[in-house]
Amino acid sequence: MRLGVILTFAAVVCGLVYFVLTNPSVERLEVLRAELAQLQEQNTRLAEKNRKLEREIVALRDDPRLAERRARERVGLARPDEVIFQFESPEEAQRVQVRLRVDDEGNAELAGRPVSVGELAGALQALRQEMPHSELVVWISEEVGPLLHQQIIDVVDASPMAPARIEE
Repeated sequence: MRLGVILTFAAVVCGLVYFVLTNPSVERLEVLRAELAQLQEQNTRLAEKNRKLEREIVALRDDPRLAERRARERVGLARPDEVIFQFESPEEAQRVQVRLRVDDEGNAELAGRPVSVGELAGALQALRQEMPHSELVVWISEEVGPLLHQQIIDVVDASPMAPARIEE
């Protein structure tokens, strides 16, 4: 009889443990706890932001120099005896054309400097850094073979100077 009571007690305990561990409420509880932690963190950030805004409001209300500076910066106000200078932002730099020339012997010249076809990718990269607003014009001689011609076009298309104007 004692064995039956012990087995029944063990079965009840195992059943309760199984129910607690497999119950979807436990997973939901963990999700809710994570959400609560996230909301508390957000609440802390917003409370800090509110404190900063409150300090700024008090400062603007109590410090006339700060209020004047804000009015000058944000609204563009000035005193009657002041002269205001406004400078226009510079227009976009004009585009400069840079020529890549490949003659019938396969000799390449980029911006007046000789360059080998193997070094062309690096030279185009360096050119973009030196002259960011430049536009590349490629002139390839008609006598250049089709493989070299395509190799040059591929290098130019993969470079930071793309798209380029191709002249033949």
